Parts: sequence; structure tokens; C-alpha cells
Amino acid sequence: MTDSSPIRPVQYRDGRPVPHITAWSREQVPPQPLAVIHGHGGRGLGFEDEVSHIDRHYDVPWMRMPATRGGHPRYENVHALRQRQAMSRLLCQMCGGPTLGTRRDERSLFLVASAGGRPIADGELTTSPPTHAVCARLALEHCPPLRRRGWAAALVEHTPVWGVSGLLYHPQSLEPVPTADVSGMHRISFTDDRSLRWTLAARLIIALEGVTAVTDLDVLSDEGTAVARGSR
Repeated sequence: MTDSSPIRPVQYRDGRPVPHITAWSREQVPPQPLAVIHGHGGRGLGFEDEVSHIDRHYDVPWMRMPATRGGHPRYENVHALRQRQAMSRLLCQMCGGPTLGTRRDERSLFLVASAGGRPIADGELTTSPPTHAVCARLALEHCPPLRRRGWAAALVEHTPVWGVSGLLYHPQSLEPVPTADVSGMHRISFTDDRSLRWTLAARLIIALEGVTAVTDLDVLSDEGTAVARGSR
């Protein structure tokens, strides 16, 4: 592998690959010093000690979370910063390397959990970043839930940002607004300015447009790239 390869070594723990966007036990979410602030659009949610270029992205306050990767991986948790960077830059969710330019047709490969293997629909929303073909195969090899519960993959032409997933707060009490979603988070479109200004974002959501289903990952290759294997 050369330094210019977009496919990076995947980190392993106890013989199992750890996705780039996975949160580790030393990256626990600290208390969030939230407050009502007055910005150019009026009242909204912010931090008491907010530094706008660090705490605010897409004009939304983003959940603070250390990025230290220590302890043990918490596979069920996603790191807020690494997920946002992977979505906005189209980085591989497994290795963290760029996926743009790895295919001649300039499409991006997406692999998502899907009950019963339901295909990805055109226009579908997702918080799962793209992946390289070799990294997608690695995920299926080592992730029993994907094989057991089902998965879907697709090559996607366009990935416009749609909104965020996060905690929604009441404008008066600043108490969290309940949701029926098992994640405890609300999905807020960037067109919903009223809700957006009271949201603490934890995930970036994109739409998948120009979708071509992929049912066999073995037929795909990462064109013009070298394959990197991480140390175990």
C-alpha cells in the first residue's frame, strides 16, 4: 500500500475490526452546558461557553464528545464527530479513508443494516457513511448482526445533506422533548428552521439519490486502489 491509497488500515480489537465511526469507552459524552442564546436568527439552543467554529456545524450546535479512542470499542455507539466528518467528506465508515475517486463512475457504495435485506430506496435517508468495497466485505465477515438481521448495499450517484439526528429541546423549559424513536433522537430536516434551532445534533443525515442496488459485494472492486489490512 502507498501513502496515497484512500484505503487505510482498519483498527482491530481482539481479532475484530473496529469501524472508524465507532465510539470507544473513553469517549463518553460529557455534560453539555446548554443555554438559550441569541443569534442572527433570534433565540435558539447553544452552549454557555460556545465557540461557534468548534461547537456549531451546519448552523446547529453539535454534541460535544472527546475524540481519544481509548479503552474498549462500544460497537453499539457512534462517535458524533467522526460520523459527521465521514458523512460530509464521504469517508469510509470502516477505515476512515476517502471514498470519492475510488470508482471511475464516481458513485459511492453504501452498506446499511436492513431488516430482511430490504433494498435501499431512491431518496432514502441514512446516517450510515459510505464504504469501500473491500471494507464492506470486511464488515459483513465480522459483523454477525448484519448477516443475521439483514443488510442492503447500493451504488449511489448523489448524497445531498438532508438534516440532522439529535436531541430536541423545549424552547421554554429547555427540557428534552420525548420521541418514540428507540435512539431517543429526533430527525430534523434543514428546512425545519423552527425545530432546528432547538436541536443538539449528534448525527448528520444525507439522502441517497440515483440508487443502484448491489446484491453481491464480491463482484465489486475498489478501482485503482491498493488494499490495506490493519494489524490485529
